[in-house]
Formats: sequence, C-alpha cells, structure tokens
Amino acid sequence: MSETMMAQGRAEVDEVNRRFMEAFERGDAASVAALYAEDAVVLPPDAPMISGRAMIEEFWRGLMAAGARGINLVTLRLAGSGDVLHEVGRATITIQPEGGETNTPTVKYVVVWERDPVGGLALAVDMWNGESAG
Repeated sequence: MSETMMAQGRAEVDEVNRRFMEAFERGDAASVAALYAEDAVVLPPDAPMISGRAMIEEFWRGLMAAGARGINLVTLRLAGSGDVLHEVGRATITIQPEGGETNTPTVKYVVVWERDPVGGLALAVDMWNGESAG
C-alpha cells in the first residue's frame, strides 16, 4: 500500500475511532454498533463470539448498562491494503457501576477493517483482551 493510501486509511480509522469513543461516552450503543459491518463479529474475552450488528448493539448496550462509561482507543499499528486494514491498539475503558468505584482497565485489541458498500471503513472483526500491569 502506498504511503498516500496508508495515510488516507489512517485518517479514516482515526475518524471512525473518534466517533466510536464519542458514542460510547454518550452511552449510545446504537451509534457504536452502526460503525460495524452488518455481518461483523466481536470476540470479547472469556465470552462467546457475537455476530451481526443487532447482537453487537445488544452487547455494547449491556456493557454500558453494567457501568462502562467511556473508552480511549490508541492505534499502535495499522497495515493492510485498500479494502482491508488491520489495526493493533490499546484501549483504556472507564467502568463505574452505579454506586461503585471507578475502574480503568487497559486492554489490547485487534480490529479488521473492511470497506462497506459505499466505500467507508467499517469494523469487521473486533477482538480484545486484558493487559496486565507487569
């Protein structure tokens, strides 16, 4: 992939990640899920695979209801071709259950991005797991 195309891909990933973080902070699971491809899969740690945008929305809604209040996504690596990119990153999630203390775990993630039918990037595969402090 040329430097110009990679720079464009990076700008697109940064923009979608910004929208993801903003929607997450608003508690808007529908807007978060809309950033995924219709047939996307989410692979959360220690849980079954979640397939399809409707189920992904339900997953994020449940996590938000359990106290997830915000997420900060940091892209560490981005590579691929024009239609498929893969991102490796780190995220900090703010969790504050009602009446509970705030917890901010850090996770590492891999996202596969694919072009949607209108040419934008959508999350196609989203997988993460915890990162220990040591």
